Amino acid sequence: RFWFEKLEPNSKVCIGVSGGADSLALAAAAKLESKNFSIDLVAVIVDHGLQANSAEIAEFAKQQLIKLGFQDIFVGRASVQITDGLEASARRARYKVFQQAIETYGPNTFLLGHTKNDQAEGVLLGLARGSGTKSLSGMQEVSGIFVRPLLGIDRATTEIACHESNIEFWVDPHNSNQDFTRVR
Repeated sequence: RFWFEKLEPNSKVCIGVSGGADSLALAAAAKLESKNFSIDLVAVIVDHGLQANSAEIAEFAKQQLIKLGFQDIFVGRASVQITDGLEASARRARYKVFQQAIETYGPNTFLLGHTKNDQAEGVLLGLARGSGTKSLSGMQEVSGIFVRPLLGIDRATTEIACHESNIEFWVDPHNSNQDFTRVR
């Protein structure tokens, strides 16, 4: 609610939605609040093309959003060129799709579903890479147009919120793959 109170009525807001619990819980909460604040929401789904069933995952996310009452849904296919590791390359490609949505819809704000768990992963990875005290600051809640309202909430809470709201969510197998440093 805090973030919506800061917006002008009839503002356009994009939300990055992967189909996972974090982003779907954020989308559901934003949909509820958007009615109270006359906010125009656009869900943005990125198909990274990194898994054999990536198109189905994107479609699954879209169907969940339709059930939540979203009408404006932007689905973009990322072109991931792996240059400095899969995760960094996928992040760069994802933000290119986000930029396409920003250029198309002109939002004032772009919500991202990063949680306390993502924050901890980022800090620990930064420290492991040797970036020192800079890593301790972690992700910023606000970075330009991007806002991360769930940084104070853990992933278990978003999963519970989805279960209580009868929202199906996708569990990315990459999130339990020990080949990835962030998972280890």
